[in-house]
Amino acid sequence: MVAALARAGTRLMFGVPGGGPNLDVVGAAAAAGMPFVLAHGETAATIMAATCADLTGAPGAVVVTRGPGLASAVNGIAHAALDRLPVVVIADTVPAHQRDRVSHQQLDQAALGRSVAKVALTAGAGRAGPAADLAVRLALAAPAGPVVINMDPSVGEVRAGVGAACGAAPPAPLAGADAARHELAPLAAALRAGRRPVLLLGPGALAHAAAVRDALTGSGIPTLHTYRARGILPDGGAEAAGLVTGGTMEWPLLAASDLIVGLGVDPAEMIPAAWDYAARAIMVAETSAGAAEAGRYFTGATALAAPLGAAIALIAAHRHHGGWPPAAGRAAKTRALTGLQEAARAAPGLLSPQDVVTTIRAQTPPETIATVDAGAHMLVAMPLWEVDEPHRLLISSGLATMGYALPAAIAAALCTPGVPVVAFTGDGGLGMTLMEIETAARLRLRVVVVVFNDATLSLIKIKQRPAGHGGPEAVGYQPTSFAAAATALGAAGAAVSDAAGLATELAAALNRNGPTVIDASIDPATYPAVMDLTRGEAGRHPGTGHHLPADHHPATGT
Repeated sequence: MVAALARAGTRLMFGVPGGGPNLDVVGAAAAAGMPFVLAHGETAATIMAATCADLTGAPGAVVVTRGPGLASAVNGIAHAALDRLPVVVIADTVPAHQRDRVSHQQLDQAALGRSVAKVALTAGAGRAGPAADLAVRLALAAPAGPVVINMDPSVGEVRAGVGAACGAAPPAPLAGADAARHELAPLAAALRAGRRPVLLLGPGALAHAAAVRDALTGSGIPTLHTYRARGILPDGGAEAAGLVTGGTMEWPLLAASDLIVGLGVDPAEMIPAAWDYAARAIMVAETSAGAAEAGRYFTGATALAAPLGAAIALIAAHRHHGGWPPAAGRAAKTRALTGLQEAARAAPGLLSPQDVVTTIRAQTPPETIATVDAGAHMLVAMPLWEVDEPHRLLISSGLATMGYALPAAIAAALCTPGVPVVAFTGDGGLGMTLMEIETAARLRLRVVVVVFNDATLSLIKIKQRPAGHGGPEAVGYQPTSFAAAATALGAAGAAVSDAAGLATELAAALNRNGPTVIDASIDPATYPAVMDLTRGEAGRHPGTGHHLPADHHPATGT
């Protein structure tokens, strides 16, 4: 198993082992020069492995024990499934010949694996090699995703069960040049007719980042990125127009467009909101399954299965459009970010979430990797943290799970040594993964963990507003000193309540040989306004529930 992973480029293994075959795998990894990283929880270990896969392209590797070990890893496996990240999860199991009499820790692990992974394999005696080769191949096959291997020495063959979460069917073969031209004919016609196109970039376009930059830089075509696609175009470029999430920040630009073209957009990243723009939409994906999924979310869109490289070349050939004013993309993004910044009014002695993100971004080098947890702070961190390359802003986008940022930051520090790493997390998310601070301290990783501490599940509290169901006990914690907890776990800890203090502690953290937890006292009062700007009804035409007409140009003030 270790040899198959090593051949695929895997360089680290994560997990929480039990006994027996678990320790055999860990020992084999050590013998092969593949370091094993012991985590405190299986979900955290799987998120670490998935993040390494995200950053390196090689399969992530996780070892867990039977029963509770695999069950605890499920949330991490689901994250890898919905963010399309190749991960191989290796678990032991109650052997088949003992299941009639042994019920201790016995679960239907094949069924459990199939519920979240692409495939659940059972590797029998002497068949670990073929099982591992198959697992690696399936994990990497588009769409990439997690594969579970249950080790059972009493079985004499490799058994496979196809999962429902990600799909294990191989992708449709990419079309040849002539076929691609035929498949993309609707796009070519739309590009010829369109005067104000907008491009949407998704994670499928990451592999074509250089071609996208060549095609779009200087074109004047406003371009929106999904969360996982950030950095394909530098955020400082004239065409970079900000984020597309299915929310309201992007509505002025899309409402002013007459053609919306998506490249490699994965609907798993989009929030469950109506898509009701008047402009024609064309979504291009490299597989028929990906195109069909995009067609279901983007109501009324034309979904095309074709090579993205051919679509990008087509856009490059039709890159000059006279309908947009100069730098329309930058103007749209500036308008959205201005709204966010204007909402940043914190009470004395507290920080606004906007203060935290902008202060840290101003003091960190461009190559810094930021990981972002789910929660209200995410709605501020994702648009305000600017990047100029892919894979420098990481988030659980498809599953949107809390408890992501700290494990992902640990993996980023291990997989990209020497690059500064900052984890943005809420008090709820850090509470789920607090013991992984010890993991970062044990490994002496230079990770800066910034906790937006308001003792509240702020995003859920906002959703509570219409009816107040559940009351404060449903969303509130008692005040906690995460700085003190960090110190107890072997890291440095600092509490801050103003921008000057934050800047001072950040400078020290970036030069410290080990992790630092910066416990930032946050005023949550700005979050409702942020929610309205990004996900609420602020972008809808009053009284209609529909977007403004395409001949209105709120993105440019005309």
